[in-house]
Amino acid sequence: MKRDIWGIPAEAWVWILGLIGVAALAPALENTVTFCIPSMLGVDWCLGCGLGRSIAHLVRGEVQASFSAHPLAIPAVAILTTHIFHLIRKRRIVS
Repeated sequence: MKRDIWGIPAEAWVWILGLIGVAALAPALENTVTFCIPSMLGVDWCLGCGLGRSIAHLVRGEVQASFSAHPLAIPAVAILTTHIFHLIRKRRIVS
């Protein structure tokens, strides 16, 4: 059973809180907290590394720094935001 809070589906909440959490990170702090499993295992390169820092720069309006950290942050935020709105809209239509 899916739980809705204020009419927003649980999956949407996961994405919303994930984006807020990543955006709240201090982008200037290197090597502090990582959720990257390859990095934790000692792998030097990962496709997603820098994405969280890039999103943190993006929400602060630092577009150039965001693009430098990871060029896919802008499309990722756009896709996730669209998906969140789609989930909410779909839930409201069904209700």
